[in-house]
Amino acid sequence: MASPEASLSARPAKTKAEPTPCLHCGTPFRPSGEDDHFCCAGCEFVHRLIQGEGLDKFYELRGGDRASPVKPLVFRRRDWSWVQDLVRHTEASSAGGRATAEFEVQGISCIGCVWLVERLMGRAPGVLEARVHPALGRARIRWEAGAFDAAALAGELQAFGYLLGPIRAGVGGARGGSGVGLRLGLCGAFALNTMLFTLPRYLGMASDFEFAPLFGWLAASFSCLSFVVGGSYFIGRSWNGLRRGVLHIDLPISLGLAAAFAGSWVAWFLDAEGLLYFDFVSVFVFLMLLGRWLQEKAIEENRRRLLSSEPGPSNLRLADGTPISAGDLSPGREYALPPGEPSPVRSRLLSDGAALAMDWISGEADVRDVSAGQVVPSGAVNVGRAPIALRAMEAWDSSVLASLLHAVPREAVRYAPLERFIRGYTAAVLVVASIGLVSWWTLAGSALTGLQVFISVLVVSCPCASGVALPLLDELAASRLRRFGVFVRDAGIWARLRGIRKIAFDKTGTLTEETLRLVDLEPLGTLDPEARSALFRMVSESWHPVCDCLRRELLARCAEIAPPDEATIEEIPGKGISLMAGSVSWRLGRPGWAAPPATARHTDSSADCDLSRDGRVVASFRFREAIRDDAVEEAGVLRRLGHRLVVLSGDRSERLRAVASRLGLADPDWRGGMSPADKAEWIRANGADDTMMVGDGANDSLAFDASRCCGTPAIDRGLLERKADFYYLGQGVSGVRHLIEMGRRRDTVARAVIIFAIAYNLAVVAVSLAGHMNPLVAAIVMPLSSLASLAIVFAGMRGARAR
Repeated sequence: MASPEASLSARPAKTKAEPTPCLHCGTPFRPSGEDDHFCCAGCEFVHRLIQGEGLDKFYELRGGDRASPVKPLVFRRRDWSWVQDLVRHTEASSAGGRATAEFEVQGISCIGCVWLVERLMGRAPGVLEARVHPALGRARIRWEAGAFDAAALAGELQAFGYLLGPIRAGVGGARGGSGVGLRLGLCGAFALNTMLFTLPRYLGMASDFEFAPLFGWLAASFSCLSFVVGGSYFIGRSWNGLRRGVLHIDLPISLGLAAAFAGSWVAWFLDAEGLLYFDFVSVFVFLMLLGRWLQEKAIEENRRRLLSSEPGPSNLRLADGTPISAGDLSPGREYALPPGEPSPVRSRLLSDGAALAMDWISGEADVRDVSAGQVVPSGAVNVGRAPIALRAMEAWDSSVLASLLHAVPREAVRYAPLERFIRGYTAAVLVVASIGLVSWWTLAGSALTGLQVFISVLVVSCPCASGVALPLLDELAASRLRRFGVFVRDAGIWARLRGIRKIAFDKTGTLTEETLRLVDLEPLGTLDPEARSALFRMVSESWHPVCDCLRRELLARCAEIAPPDEATIEEIPGKGISLMAGSVSWRLGRPGWAAPPATARHTDSSADCDLSRDGRVVASFRFREAIRDDAVEEAGVLRRLGHRLVVLSGDRSERLRAVASRLGLADPDWRGGMSPADKAEWIRANGADDTMMVGDGANDSLAFDASRCCGTPAIDRGLLERKADFYYLGQGVSGVRHLIEMGRRRDTVARAVIIFAIAYNLAVVAVSLAGHMNPLVAAIVMPLSSLASLAIVFAGMRGARAR
């Protein structure tokens, strides 16, 4: 089948309209007309499916929450053979005729999604019980052995916008977080008990009350537990940071905790109530852990929306059908590559022919036809309708694809101004506290009062307010971004964004749409039901980009398509697909092959492929690679925000030139024909410390490793999700701008919180130096300062909304 040399073009200009929410997912988009209610064809398809199946309760349960835009997810062909293999293996090891398995589920974003997925699973033949755990992004299914068609269920879930994946423990990052949640729960209980046994003393309990010593010991014991369980988290992080020469906010937190804890035990043995800060230790540890949990909560929620992934293709088999992993391949070993999968290693083709897509590696949208005996490069995707036989020429560890999918640990970005502030702040607090100790000891002759002043200065200067407010600010920023379809995966992204000056985009699938688009929809509309049925059957049997485009348009625009029940399909690599339905012969493929030139009578000489019936053309199709609707507008906005835009692509320069012209880029700002290594080298040579890379394929992987910050619009391919600092959904590229604008707003609000914290500390330190600070006053001003900081955060983030 022909791979179109399609000139890049954009959709016809739309009338400028105010953004309106998509009727299915709620994502804001600009409609092209009064009847345009969906942000993409995928959302329209799923909405029609939900209504047709009588599952409208999904929208009632979802309420005002936004779901993820469907995009081409529902139309993309997938190989679900792994599901059947897992079911067979589970049934073989189960007893009693019933089996149970867990799957990861991608796409769950609200209680409506949970209800819909459980409903779809529960009605599948053979399923006895289905439960979805939204916090983990997993589903547990129990079924009757031999009666469960898992592949059919996986396909139906995909049609509704959800993807099933196998549970892969330890792959794609830790799903359980860092244990902060467990520490938080324990320290919350410890803090409540500490306050319970401290409050009577604040309310005037006499020291000679018979239970006063017991209450004191209990308060001290629970404070010790808080310090060991929660305080050790901050002290350990501070120590590790100091060993690496890195200062962060955990250092002043640790100093305050250590001073309050040690001083409280000194006061306990000296019987000095003015130094008893056991309740402060417990409550402070709980609040600081609450702040850290808020930070992790947003990040983990965004990560759980994606399937965990492992490097390399996972559906490989030997010639005898035995499953094999990419890591087990070695030179000379023969294996079968199923449709839709990339070749893991450089191999030689044993089949008669194959159609291969190279966009994973080179970024080119073309499909290459390869004959028997030719070399298939690592990363070439089989887009034919049948598996192809290959002989490996190298081991997995030596392959290009392995090097591209290898996850390189990213170092934390050090923010020098913040480190200087913490260094100066910590030194100033220690100096002021020491001056207070020495002054009261020498001038007033009271060592105990001097010690009280020393400890109180360290205690009240702890960044309690900012320690809660700033993590909450991060959580609010991440949750606001989710409304715009932008998802943060790395808590360090805010520090990375501060230094971004250049934004480098990949072209294919990033600035342009992931799939081809029909230039003219009229040929599809003029097909009679028989021709439409035959066409649908043929395009449903192939992974070729042309077939993918036609299948998507047919599904999105035709209410019902009944493919012929009895038909024989044959694919001829490099030419097209033929179908025999009864006595009628259909062909879809290259002009001149689909029908003899003498009978074709083309009205469109530029057609990329023809559909013929019994040798006569009934429809001709042309395709184009379309630039995303908002790419030009967003490029202008990003430039006005002060960023230099660059396009780095593996596609040919003549194709890239059209995109660069549309975006208003000068010649130095775009590069074509670049290999993955070329992209990474360009970033390093032109300033890796101030460059953000945005791409969607394995060919962008090395550039991700080299850049300061990276993001992707592709979340259903298992390529770059593990490396990206953020990902975004929708049909456009506005997610990049939303992230940058949110980062700037977040920094503005953070500065306001820090300014308040400095003013607060100056006031309470002055009170401490005067000798008027005590545990009761500290217990009052600490929550008040936290509430004031939280009010600043909420007020500052209230105006955070999309344009």
